[in-house]
Amino acid sequence: MTVAAAFGVIACDTRLETTGYTVKCPKLKSSVRIAFISDLHNSLFGENQSQLISAVDGASPDIIVFGGDLADKTQDNVPENSFLLAEYLAGKYPCFYSIGNHENARGDSARIKQQMSLLGVCALEGSGEVISVNGNEIEICGIYDAYTYDEQNGELVNQLEAVTSSGDNERLRLLIAHFPEQIDEYLKGNFDIVLSGHAHGGQWRIPGLIDGVYAPGQGLFPKYTSGVYMHGDTAHIVSRGLWKPSTLIAVPRVFNRPELVIIDIKP
Repeated sequence: MTVAAAFGVIACDTRLETTGYTVKCPKLKSSVRIAFISDLHNSLFGENQSQLISAVDGASPDIIVFGGDLADKTQDNVPENSFLLAEYLAGKYPCFYSIGNHENARGDSARIKQQMSLLGVCALEGSGEVISVNGNEIEICGIYDAYTYDEQNGELVNQLEAVTSSGDNERLRLLIAHFPEQIDEYLKGNFDIVLSGHAHGGQWRIPGLIDGVYAPGQGLFPKYTSGVYMHGDTAHIVSRGLWKPSTLIAVPRVFNRPELVIIDIKP
């Protein structure tokens, strides 16, 4: 193998990578671990998602969050690979899901949310659920868009307004919101943690130099591509996502391996 070929293999590595982040929240009495799965785009990691399942199980999370774009708008079929993963994980963990732009662009987001619900996943869109985890009360909310959104029934709904809290809360409040570039709007909702995807890590990354070349909604050299961004007391965590090229004509990920995010929230 030539040096150039070896460099290309390393740069375009699409093996699954697990990234861990730790954030602190004084509202917690004990630690909570979240596995954040975003932008899968129906990609497959091992037979029957064995690699991804093994990585999640190995982390022993308390909660699973699906951050949108489980489906891909270029695929006419149902996202069977994503449903396969959701069915397994929902049988073991509390799972929550909010759609991304690809489910919306397909025009069948209602069908996908219904299927996720049948599999045991709580589908959130302009709504929230309160659960108890390790003695902590946590409110998990999900929206598609921070702005007024035209749902499939034609009704105009401001989803962020529907999940906004007007005052201080004793419970931890977490928002699943696909588009990281809308963070200034999300901050108006009084959340402790916001989970986003969509940017795919800026697609092309140069370690130590460039944290992404392009992201939809942000353009060239985007600001929010990967990691933890603190906005006062609110932690905004952006996943690079799990999508990987399935065809030779797809734009490759460069120094940007598909990512499963594990988040430890500590008192």
